[in-house]
Amino acid sequence: MKKSTLLALLLLSGTSFAQSTGNQIEDINKKRELASYEVVVSPNPSVDDVYINAPEGSICQIVSATGTYVGTWEVREKGIDLNDLGMGTYIAVISFKGQTIRRRFVIL
Repeated sequence: MKKSTLLALLLLSGTSFAQSTGNQIEDINKKRELASYEVVVSPNPSVDDVYINAPEGSICQIVSATGTYVGTWEVREKGIDLNDLGMGTYIAVISFKGQTIRRRFVIL
């Protein structure tokens, strides 16, 4: 099939090509910014206290594996030190500049 015929078919079929908007590009840059931080929950598994290293100013919600809300903390310069959590599996939901990352951890 000739190029001109293919182009005509595309134009007649109403096919359009998607373009990125400025907002989509900004969202991708934000995701890259969060991904550039090494969000770490340690030690994992833990027997006692758990430390979460995340970007300063991010918000961290802790939820149990059964879906029970545990609490919300703002990450300070030295991260978050979680103590007094009972045995179980938890999920840390860390939000930073409109982006979210999740980390699972276990307390034995």
